Amino acid sequence: MPGAGQQATARAGFHRAMPHGAQSRVLIVDDSLVTRSIIQRIVESLSGFEVAASVPSAEAALDFLTQHGVDIIILDIEMPNRDGLDALPDLLQRSQQACILVLSSHCGDGAPASIRALALGASDTLSKPDRQFYSREFVAALHQRLQLLADGRRSRHDPVPVVLARPALTLCPLQCIAIGSSTGGIPAIHQLLTALDPRVDAPILITQHLPTDFMPHFVRHIDELKLRPVSMAVQGARLQRGHIYCAPGDAHLGLERADGQVRINLLPDWPASAYKPSVDPMMQAVARWFGASGAGVMLSGMGSDGLAGARALAEQGAPVYVQDIETSTVWGMPGSVARAGLASVILPPAGIAGFIADCWLESAT
Repeated sequence: MPGAGQQATARAGFHRAMPHGAQSRVLIVDDSLVTRSIIQRIVESLSGFEVAASVPSAEAALDFLTQHGVDIIILDIEMPNRDGLDALPDLLQRSQQACILVLSSHCGDGAPASIRALALGASDTLSKPDRQFYSREFVAALHQRLQLLADGRRSRHDPVPVVLARPALTLCPLQCIAIGSSTGGIPAIHQLLTALDPRVDAPILITQHLPTDFMPHFVRHIDELKLRPVSMAVQGARLQRGHIYCAPGDAHLGLERADGQVRINLLPDWPASAYKPSVDPMMQAVARWFGASGAGVMLSGMGSDGLAGARALAEQGAPVYVQDIETSTVWGMPGSVARAGLASVILPPAGIAGFIADCWLESAT
């Protein structure tokens, strides 16, 4: 008799979009039969989810995805023949950008494997417990992540009435760029920075939603691109041209003027936001101190953090660039800005980099 995963495989039918109200289809990829069985039970205990298949290897997952569609992939790292991180880009492509949750014992707090997984395009990570798979904490954490990913994936198919705010180019000299992102933001940041013309030397501020322990690894990942000097933002540091400053995990990235220069001002609290770090105080600070010479970039992420900051920039006449729905893992943060009519342009990250370069070159001539 075939197992539950095989039965699910036989029932599966290929689809490209998950309509509202549909079951979220989950593919489990782990070399341990016991682990797959436990994860399947946990997934199926959550209303609105079904296990499309449960397979023991990355190769089997790729074979399955050739003929069947899924919405979420739960992926282990350590597997024979080909590990999960190596296969992750191919799984994304074959699944037509399903959300990937990396579930591994290598994904503890601040683990480099977590940052690498996110940089490769994973939507989220979760540490696999050595024991106690059925602990209340683990089941709740897995349920929460699955629900957030399913909600974010549905947002890709929402009707999007978008009105661009104004021309994307500004003749004001670009003095500071603020980038905000969350789920799916790390690969988008990578794509944008890699495509950005090196002649654009305005300081770049980045707020990426990550736990505090992950931040040093995130900064190291950006630094390994070898594009520009990168550092964690520290209190009182003077903004230098050509540098990248990343918000720490335990404070908001703000700005202040001291000794006639704009400097970093780390804020312990920002009551208007539930996030730390939050995109809003960073973008509002750029709007305050740079006005129309600033620019905002809103990349993939859940929720609407950054909407107030984008509005502050737009009110100063600064451009706000928004990642498009097709390349966003979750079109929550960028979608909220677009729906509010604040986007100057809506493009993939590399296209945003091109517009920033055009703005820079136009203002320099």
